[in-house]
Amino acid sequence: MTGAPLPDRLDTARLTLRPFRAEDVERFVPLIGDWEVARWLARVPHPYGPEDGRAWVALAARNRAERASLDLLAVLKDDGQPVGGIGVILADGEVGYWLGRPHQGAGYGAEMLRAVVPAAFALGLPRLWARIAPENHRSRRVLEKVGFTPQGVADHYELTAGRWRFLTRETA
Repeated sequence: MTGAPLPDRLDTARLTLRPFRAEDVERFVPLIGDWEVARWLARVPHPYGPEDGRAWVALAARNRAERASLDLLAVLKDDGQPVGGIGVILADGEVGYWLGRPHQGAGYGAEMLRAVVPAAFALGLPRLWARIAPENHRSRRVLEKVGFTPQGVADHYELTAGRWRFLTRETA
């Protein structure tokens, strides 16, 4: 991977993707803390409260400083309201993302991915991939819309929000 600087922000038609900040906690915690969001996320505890949000902001900043991952909060350009988050683990190109329930179905997931994919490749990653639960059809559609292709079934299970799930692996 190149030593290119991590982007401070990525802009799309409707969103700004930028690092998480302490002042964002009270606005993103209710979105990611919703069980209908958290249940699909492998690394998010439930319930998810302000303490978890503050810990995440600190971890994301540390990961950024160490070039371990690029973690961005997606906010609406018109009012700065958070809609979700997206990240890339820079060691292996794993992409993960989430959208708050009020913002699902509006195309924001694809918009976030379309911004992050070229930025990740510009950092020197040779490929990107995402892990999804087989029954997460909405996420599968988002990934495929952006150009990720199914690569078959993974040979392991992963703990996702308190439940073990057999996961598939998607690759771009």
